[in-house]
Amino acid sequence: MQGREVIVGKIIADAEEKAEKLRADAAQRAEAAAAAAERAAQERLAEGRRALGREAEEIVARRETVAALDTRKEMLAAKRGIIEEVLSSALKTACAFKKEKYLAVLGDLLARYAEEGDAVTLASSAPVGEKELSGLKAFSEKKLRFAGKEDFEGGVRLENAVCVKDLSFRALLEAARSGLEREIADALFPAEK
Repeated sequence: MQGREVIVGKIIADAEEKAEKLRADAAQRAEAAAAAAERAAQERLAEGRRALGREAEEIVARRETVAALDTRKEMLAAKRGIIEEVLSSALKTACAFKKEKYLAVLGDLLARYAEEGDAVTLASSAPVGEKELSGLKAFSEKKLRFAGKEDFEGGVRLENAVCVKDLSFRALLEAARSGLEREIADALFPAEK
């Protein structure tokens, strides 16, 4: 029986040895699989972080762009407000001209734009009246007639059978507005070209 026991013992020892090798192989494969899974998870995590980083960078870039646009809009609105104030101040200044300067401006307007026989309406706030207006050289040369005073912002209006020419200071400023806005902007904001 001893021979049998030795054979059985040998078979058992071989089986145990094989089982140990299989366990070791399985443990090695499990460790390798776990390491590979860990590497894959780390790579996915890193890629996720990179993607989040890119997305965050894109969000920040978009917000910076929007903020820059908002700032430009606010600056433009402020500049337009300042230009509007300058034009408003110019209108007030023109309406407040002293008698001599007012007459000089009216004389120039009549010489340039009046047609023979036009009716001239004077702004009610003008510091001159019919007598001073009719004393202007252009008034008599073009045989103009005084049509009274009306409520508008400075200057005169000319009327004939064909048209009405609004030469009020407001209308003159509005007609020259785009050029004046550019000049004012260049004068007030010269470095921003």
